[in-house]
Amino acid sequence: MTREWLRRACTELTGARYGAAARAQAGVNRREGGAAQLEGDWGQAKSGDAVDGGTIAVIPARAGSERTPGKNARLMAGRPMVAWTLEAALAARSLDRIVVSTDDEAVAATATAMGLAPPFRRPAELSGPQASVVDAVEHALEAVGGRWSLVVLLQPTSPLRLAEDIDGAVDLCRRTGAPAVLSTSPLAKPATFHAIVDDGGRLSPEPPSLDGVHLINGAVYVARPEALFSARTFRLMGAHAFPMPVERGWDVDTPDEFAACEAQLRLRATGGPT
Repeated sequence: MTREWLRRACTELTGARYGAAARAQAGVNRREGGAAQLEGDWGQAKSGDAVDGGTIAVIPARAGSERTPGKNARLMAGRPMVAWTLEAALAARSLDRIVVSTDDEAVAATATAMGLAPPFRRPAELSGPQASVVDAVEHALEAVGGRWSLVVLLQPTSPLRLAEDIDGAVDLCRRTGAPAVLSTSPLAKPATFHAIVDDGGRLSPEPPSLDGVHLINGAVYVARPEALFSARTFRLMGAHAFPMPVERGWDVDTPDEFAACEAQLRLRATGGPT
């Protein structure tokens, strides 16, 4: 199964066709460069399919969401929201393995249709609203085995990120030797649109200094596994920032943000800004 075939499949499969394709593709978890082949939609990762010293991406997509239930599998611009992240990961040249960690049957079906059948079912204790994403990443790496030099977290709630953003962040981590790289975006509004409000509700007369302030947008996290699992955070001492444009750094937490990202994706499809 070639990267180009997967790219075309990502583009062509939309809406309800994901479910039918998933049933036809059940048992497949194959990626150019070598990934496990599994029996059924859920399986156990085989040993020996890791790239020693390579880069593994984990896409955590639990079923629950307090503000937007089922958002990972909800259709966004013609395909499940998680599919946009899967497509970007498949197009990224820096990833040696992609692992989808989910407890959601709909997400598993979408991933399977795109050649990325989850190698395990995400445990219930890692799927609740209080679950730690670092715990989920650690569980994924333990489940698939192997020795990885870098782990990349790609959250489905960042559907506007591109493969070039993933590759750029991974390259930055490799070149600098940083323990971690986090993608950032500039603030959407300049300092003159921000204010400090005191306890009495009064605005400060001068805008706050926002020099050097960026937003950690949640689109791409890269870390060295040993440092990540020791500190239990991607915001490690010495971490670097990978800059992204505002329009690719949206994070979906609410229905309004979901609608905004969908509009941006439709604009992109017509040749608008990316």
